[in-house]
Formats: sequence, C-alpha cells, structure tokens
Amino acid sequence: MQTSKSSEKREKSVAEFILVIILLGFLMKLFIGYYFSQEENITKAGFKTLAQNFKNTVVVVHAQWQMDNRPPVVSLSGVAKQDKAASVVRVSVNEKGWLDTERSSLVKHNITACEHIWQLAMSMPMSLMKFSVAAIEIHNERLSNYHQCRYILSTGDYFEYYSATGQVTQVYGNDN
Repeated sequence: MQTSKSSEKREKSVAEFILVIILLGFLMKLFIGYYFSQEENITKAGFKTLAQNFKNTVVVVHAQWQMDNRPPVVSLSGVAKQDKAASVVRVSVNEKGWLDTERSSLVKHNITACEHIWQLAMSMPMSLMKFSVAAIEIHNERLSNYHQCRYILSTGDYFEYYSATGQVTQVYGNDN
C-alpha cells in the first residue's frame, strides 16, 4: 500500500515536471520569436537616429561656417569619448558651406568621398549593431562639383545626403 502511494506520487511528480518543461519551452519560443520580430524594428529605429545625428552635424557645421566668416575648413570642438578631454575636429566644407570633401584628400586614404563624408560627420565606423552601412556615391553630371551620397543598410533602408544643398533625406526602406 505504501509502495503504490509513493509510486503514484512519483508518477505525478514526473508528469508535473514534464508539463512544466513543456510550458517553459512554449514560453521561451514565444519570447524568442518576439525578440527576433522586434530586432528589425530596433535596427530601423537606430538607423533613423543615425540619420538624424548626421543631419544635425551637417546643420551645426553649416552654422559654424557662417559664424566663422565662411572658411574652407570648419573647426568643431567636442569631447573625446575615451579620455573626456576637449578635442577639436576639423571638417572640410564646400564653397556653399556644406559638409564635403576634396577629391585630392581621398586618394591618399583610399576611400570614397561618401565614406569620408560619413567619417567627418559621424566620427564612427560605418556600422549599426550587427549591420554594416554601405556608402554609395551617385554621380550626377549637373552636380559634378558636389557629392550625392546614399547610406544604405543590407535591409534596404537608406538615407541620402546632397552636398550641394546640405539636404539629408528621411530614412526610406521596404515599408516606406
């Protein structure tokens, strides 16, 4: 009698344990699915923030250019991230005061104009979380002295920068 009660109790405990494991597995599947479904939204939000930061830098450079009596290079002071000391960043601009780069400076660095413009504006690698940002220069014969840059993620989201006008577009993508 005692043996059958303990045996019954063990079977009940094993059944409860299996039920708990199945329930935990189901909940984990739900949470992991939710995480991966939100990862794309997080990437889009981060890229939109990068585009806004890029735009803010372009506006700040142009305003500083106007305040400094329109020099060919604008000096921006900031705070270095590692040592928290003040730093001065020299940013080249075109004759209209918009963030730009000289073609001669690109040869020695072996990078495209749009990559160099990104470095001037963002002071960070061309990446977002686990995605790389590609810089594509769009050639336009009417704007041969200026650059039209498209910064694009592998997801298809992109924004553009026009050095002739300083315009930074909103982020476009698969859902826009």
